[in-house]
Amino acid sequence: MNTKLHTLKGKKVVLTRCLTFFLLLLSYSNSSFAQEAKGIFTSANEAFIKYDYAIAAKLYEKALAKKGDDTFILSRLAFCYKEMNEYETSEKYYKKLISLPGTNTQEWLYLGDMLKNTAKYSAAKEIYQQYQQRNGKDEISYKIAGCDSALYWINHPDGYSVENMAYLNTAKSDWGAVYNPFTSSVIFVSDSLRNSKKNFFQKTFSDAIYGRTDNYFQKIYSISNAQHDAFNNQIHEFDPTINAFAYHTGPVVFSGNYDSIYFTVTYDGNDIKVKDKVEDKDTKITSFGTRRLELFLATLNKSGQWNAPTPFTYNNPSAYSVGHAALSPDGRVLYFTSDMPGGKGGLDIWFCERLITGNWGFPKNCGSIINSKDDEAFPVVASNGNLFFASKGHVGMGGYDLFVTSGEKNSWTTPINMGYPLNSSGDDFYYVAKDDTSGFFASNRKGGLGNDDIYQFVTAAQPAVAPINGPLVLETTVIDNATQEPIPDASLTFLNTNSDRKWEQKTNTDGKTWHGVDNNTPFAITANKKGYYPSIIAINTKNATSDTMLVIIPLDNQSGTKPTPKVYKLTDALTTLHEGDRFRINNIHYDFDKDNIRRDAAKILDTLIDILHQYPSMVIELSSHTDSRGTDEYNFNLADRRAKSAVAYLVKHGIDKHRMMAKGYGEMMLLNGCSNDVPCSEEEHQANRRTEVKILRF
Repeated sequence: MNTKLHTLKGKKVVLTRCLTFFLLLLSYSNSSFAQEAKGIFTSANEAFIKYDYAIAAKLYEKALAKKGDDTFILSRLAFCYKEMNEYETSEKYYKKLISLPGTNTQEWLYLGDMLKNTAKYSAAKEIYQQYQQRNGKDEISYKIAGCDSALYWINHPDGYSVENMAYLNTAKSDWGAVYNPFTSSVIFVSDSLRNSKKNFFQKTFSDAIYGRTDNYFQKIYSISNAQHDAFNNQIHEFDPTINAFAYHTGPVVFSGNYDSIYFTVTYDGNDIKVKDKVEDKDTKITSFGTRRLELFLATLNKSGQWNAPTPFTYNNPSAYSVGHAALSPDGRVLYFTSDMPGGKGGLDIWFCERLITGNWGFPKNCGSIINSKDDEAFPVVASNGNLFFASKGHVGMGGYDLFVTSGEKNSWTTPINMGYPLNSSGDDFYYVAKDDTSGFFASNRKGGLGNDDIYQFVTAAQPAVAPINGPLVLETTVIDNATQEPIPDASLTFLNTNSDRKWEQKTNTDGKTWHGVDNNTPFAITANKKGYYPSIIAINTKNATSDTMLVIIPLDNQSGTKPTPKVYKLTDALTTLHEGDRFRINNIHYDFDKDNIRRDAAKILDTLIDILHQYPSMVIELSSHTDSRGTDEYNFNLADRRAKSAVAYLVKHGIDKHRMMAKGYGEMMLLNGCSNDVPCSEEEHQANRRTEVKILRF
């Protein structure tokens, strides 16, 4: 999957390190003499710095046999196999590595990833938790939550059947399948150099070896199902003009009428040699030339041939990658993957809108609902406008998981994980619908024919963005109420108000936390951060509309103006509560000169009991107020008795007395000008006869 990333499938992401390919690719034919002259270890380091992981791994294996359990070599070996998607081999070396002294904390995270990629979810969760303890930061809660969710999804599969398209796949990497109904053919990407095995046409592109995988560069192929086609059920080159680029080519996306395509290529110019000079901090070896991705457009001419490709306006391979195009159904919006500046982290999905001139407008980010601090890639837009994409940054089963969301541009619903069996412990990506009930996706899951394979899926209907019954992940974000910027390292306390189970988390650098929670369950969440006023919110997961429930908690900075306390009715839909906020109860009535709780008042206080259960850490002042008629002393004493009576009712119904203070204010806090001897209507006097609940603290 790393090879995809050449194609931006950057490990499907070489983009994690800029989605790059170093210019100087080391081949066996040219390196054997150099290895003897420089030594195996030096040659291995040179190959590693150039991302030639397949070559480097073989050399490091030889070096390890000579040096024994060397932590540097073990770390390099484990990383090479990780980037080559050889998860079990990488896992073996990471396990050995962490058993030795001086292990880097990051390598615990990588081991967790390898365990997760091989479906060892319980073991992965344990390693992730140890990583968090060593790292001292709560930044991978979504990975831990994914371990729990994966086990549920496997036991509760969605209504899909999947089948390996064995007649397309090889032991190499095959992916990126799309269907062209005009030619009744499937177009896909492969690094197996198919035309060297078929004599259907003259080879038109290089057969050089890509040192990262020890395979050929990826090119675009086609297979037709049309009975009249001379190449029926035979794989052949898609087009020599499109495949003529020196390095990786593909995948492609067609326009609505299939007369134009956008496709991804790896930059093949030489001007990047000087711009990207890199010295490895460990070996001091210098390499030149980072290769990134570009998009190109090609159109069909009148004779049905593809015209010479033209570059996308916003390509900039000296600075960042642009690849993996997707078009909206009307062709007015172009989506793509990029690591250009201004993103949310790693690879993001971006979009451009077509202007009235026909040109593409400036790129804009699709927003933080989709994009995370990790990688999002491989966008595909369905005919109904739903966006399918692959992500490593949302709660998932493996590396890349498939997600679906509805909306457009930078306005989207919460992405839904597409569950099992579409997703697996490996990398699952590039979901493309062929029709309403079938389509293709790619996966390097266990049981395939090679690295990445193309799978066909069949379902009863297109997946809809709707509530699911699977495990729920609570994604909580704390933001500054004034700037709307995320607040890192904020303290969150979560309380299941059914079971009283409590846990605490710290927000990461994006102001986020993740935690697996039960469905149909109430929770109270308290947020604190030094320099901010604390706040609390009550939620119920029965209201979740996807497998990830988003909760946003704004905090007010104490350096600014203190927030004005809000006044609620008990029947209001509550959002975030702050200290000093009030509930005003205007219709608790008492019999004349009495303080006992009448039946109608009890029903209202029962609602308050529900709120106190929702916010079980909240401490309140319950106050009673009268109008101005009668003496001040009489009104004060009456109000005090009524407040204590209300508190006694709450205690009788299970509310801890230490959470409440009773206070009678009499006529001291009138809401209007109806003071002593001021003529007022009965309605105006009644407005002052009220009970209030003030939030003292959480």
